[in-house]
Amino acid sequence: MLPRVEIVDAQARVVVEGRPRFEPLELLGEGGHGEVTGVRDNDIGRRVALKRLRAAVRSPGAALRFAEEVRTVGQLEHPNIVPIHDVGVDENGDYYFVMKYVDGETLEAIIEKLAAGDARYHARYSFERRVQIFGALLDAVAFAHEKGIVHRDIKPANVMIGAYGEVVLMDWGIAKQKAGERDAAAGERATTGSSRRGTLFETRVGDIVGTPAYMSPEQASSGPVDERSDVYALSLLFHELLCLRHPLDGKSTLEQMLHGVVHEPVPNPTFVSSPHQPATPAELGWFVKKGVEKEPAKRYQSVAEMRDRLARRAEGSFPIQCPITFAKTVLGVVRRFVDRHPLLTTLGVVGSVLSVIAAVVFVAIRAFS
Repeated sequence: MLPRVEIVDAQARVVVEGRPRFEPLELLGEGGHGEVTGVRDNDIGRRVALKRLRAAVRSPGAALRFAEEVRTVGQLEHPNIVPIHDVGVDENGDYYFVMKYVDGETLEAIIEKLAAGDARYHARYSFERRVQIFGALLDAVAFAHEKGIVHRDIKPANVMIGAYGEVVLMDWGIAKQKAGERDAAAGERATTGSSRRGTLFETRVGDIVGTPAYMSPEQASSGPVDERSDVYALSLLFHELLCLRHPLDGKSTLEQMLHGVVHEPVPNPTFVSSPHQPATPAELGWFVKKGVEKEPAKRYQSVAEMRDRLARRAEGSFPIQCPITFAKTVLGVVRRFVDRHPLLTTLGVVGSVLSVIAAVVFVAIRAFS
């Protein structure tokens, strides 16, 4: 630890500190091989998060995954991805890395409060705010994909919403860097992290890699995955954020969950009702529907395509897929025309009004003549 400087009788004096650099504050999460702890960095004087891989239970596979996570996150300097500050080995032989501490709550916790009908959360997280959150996640994953990295474990529990509204995608522990590289998460079986919702919502490594409830069909079938697997997981997360419940809630075994992931179609969010909010806007429902297609070739082919589609939705331009989206598209075209040609629109409206008045006067004159 860095020494402390004291001023005594107008003279600077260096004092060697006897306390450790990282002072534990609270346990943030734990799994079979390690834990994440909130700590105070006494050198810098700030709160950080420390992820530790315990030597007593460390296996070669776990050590390899830990090292891969450090190197993966180290490549991803992005506002919506938690950065790594430091890495090392402590006096017990435990590997650790230090990352930014995000003061906030997980998207999973936010969805739980929305599903329970919490009025404060519904006021804070309107459909438009949820779209903004999802847009930030698209930015983070698109950046990772540009670096050749597939996350493979996108879910509400791995998304933090900070105290100032910042959106951060966490836990890159099973991310895969490139097609063809050795998969550090394959082979050895383990469950990492924990969830109040049960083991089907916890991350697994081994024969299948990921969180069963949020796997893509190809992931659940232990097939090869690429960026389109993250497209599926993102779309499923957005579905849950809009509908406030997972489409496969009620599955109680791994076999049931994996069968549902592979074979059961995900319903359009517009037709999933909630007692605590209005129906999901139709254009968002159709947006999600394309992302959760079972066949990768039928989905969006990249996160960049999803971002483009969502941006066009904000402009009022999106595919016509039902009477509601048709009406909204027409209104969007009209609104954009008015915005771009205000004078012409004003003249047209005035001309139309004068034409109506003239017609009424003409009919009245005819009636009295």
